Amino acid sequence: MKQSLFFSHAAAAVIVTGIMLCMYATVQQTYRSSANDPQLEMARNISNSLNKSIDYLIVDFINLTQSLSVFTELFDKNGKTLKSNGFINVHLPQLPQGIFQFVKKNNEDVVTWQPESNVRLAMVIEKVNSPIVGFVAVGRSLKEVETRESNLVKMVAIVWIACMVVLLVIF
Repeated sequence: MKQSLFFSHAAAAVIVTGIMLCMYATVQQTYRSSANDPQLEMARNISNSLNKSIDYLIVDFINLTQSLSVFTELFDKNGKTLKSNGFINVHLPQLPQGIFQFVKKNNEDVVTWQPESNVRLAMVIEKVNSPIVGFVAVGRSLKEVETRESNLVKMVAIVWIACMVVLLVIF
């Protein structure tokens, strides 16, 4: 009888753990995927404008180590920066060349990029068919999303621990 009770509680613990992991994964993916929404819209709009030979002006100075603002960067066909309003310690961020190779073949890429240890960015890179501009990249900081994810881990852990305590008390 005691062995059957142990297996029932162990099964309940596994089920609760599975539910908690599923909840975490679902919410975390919602947080992370929605972090790209403004960049997708902006990158596609800018790419469409540039494809029609409409010039795109970049204004502002955005310090990517501190700001949560969306920034824009234009690149030539070789992936060299032409214009940008995002800076890291007064330097223009330079995306890895592999991203441009992928975008040349697939027209778009959505990546998480960490140019420095304290800077993580959600980036959308679009191919542009214009005489001067080859690519447009739009990005923003993931600081707020990562804070939400951290809070989510804590909430799920607290609920999981509470469920495990209930199962132990019942056992």
